Amino acid sequence: MRRGAGSRRIYARLADGEEVESRNESPMVSTRIRVGAMAMGCGEGGQTMVEFALLTPLFLFVVFMAITFAVIGQSALAVSQLAYNGARYAAVNPKLTSAQITSYVKSGAIGAPSITSSSGSHLTVNVVQATFGNPVKVTVAYDLSSNSIVSSMTTLFNGLGFSQAFPTSLSATEVVMSD
Repeated sequence: MRRGAGSRRIYARLADGEEVESRNESPMVSTRIRVGAMAMGCGEGGQTMVEFALLTPLFLFVVFMAITFAVIGQSALAVSQLAYNGARYAAVNPKLTSAQITSYVKSGAIGAPSITSSSGSHLTVNVVQATFGNPVKVTVAYDLSSNSIVSSMTTLFNGLGFSQAFPTSLSATEVVMSD
């Protein structure tokens, strides 16, 4: 483009010393140089700190609540799987006694190490053995209040004034036909 008689150059010096040139080919149009992206707004650091201070406890509360519910959900799934595997084991081995099946479930041999720790001392297993052609019924109950994460989160939430009642025990019953 050809520079007209009304052409002018405008220079602006940024905060870091860099010069920016803006050309205006028309004398009728005013020129504005935006430096907002280059020079951070003054006084925004304090606002950011206040927002962070206000939102961090809420964020941590949500994270801890999610962790607690994840542990409860994992424990519920583990109890269900233990009951199913115990009932299946009892159905496939009909000559075993209820005590042997209970010992097998509590031993942790069929998974769920998070709830079968310490030899399944927090588990209650009830086995109803059946004769050939009849169903085997296995009920597994887990004392969830013995879980350190859930009990500490319950204490924390109650200390903060939230009367959140988490479950204290989980149980599952499975019925399988005996071979």
